Amino acid sequence: MHSTWQRLSNTFALATSVVLALVAAISATTFLLPAKLDPASLAVSHLNVVLGRPQYERYAKEREYAFVKFDLQADLSPLFHWNTKQLFVYLVADYHSDPYPANSVVVWDRIVRSPRHAKLNVQDGKQKYEFKEITNSFRNTSATFSLHYQVQPYVGALTGGEVVRTEPVAFPPVRTRSQ
Repeated sequence: MHSTWQRLSNTFALATSVVLALVAAISATTFLLPAKLDPASLAVSHLNVVLGRPQYERYAKEREYAFVKFDLQADLSPLFHWNTKQLFVYLVADYHSDPYPANSVVVWDRIVRSPRHAKLNVQDGKQKYEFKEITNSFRNTSATFSLHYQVQPYVGALTGGEVVRTEPVAFPPVRTRSQ
C-alpha cells in the first residue's frame, strides 16, 4: 500500500513539474513575439469646459468639468496571439497645472476580447468618466490625449504600451449657463 501512494505522489510531482515548465515556456515565448501595430489616428473633435457641482457632495463649491469628444481609429489585432486573453484599452488625458505638474486622467476605456473586435473605429466618442480639475481652473492649460493598452495574458505578466498621442489641445474658456 505504501508503494502505491509513493508512485502516485511521484506521478503527481512529475505532472506538476511538466505543467509548470509548459506554463513558463508559454510565458517566455510571449515576449519573443513583438507586435507591430499599424499607425493609428486620434483626434479630439470637441473639448468643452463648464462649471458644475458634484451631486455626491452636499455643500460642494462649483468646479470646472471638461467634456471631451474624440475620433479614434486603431487596429490592435496584432496584439492577439495564443497567450492573449483580452486587451484593456483606455484613453488618457495628460495635463499640467500650477500646484500639480503632472496629471493623468482616464476618460474612456474598453475591453477587447477577440481579434475581430480589435479594430477600433470610434466616431464622436464621448468620455465615460468624470474629468474635473482638482485646482480652481483649467485656464491657460492644455492637454495631450493618448490611447494606451494592457495585454492581459492567460499566463504571465501584463504588458502594455501607447498606441497614439495627440498634439496639445488647449482648454477653452469656461462656458456659462447663458452661452
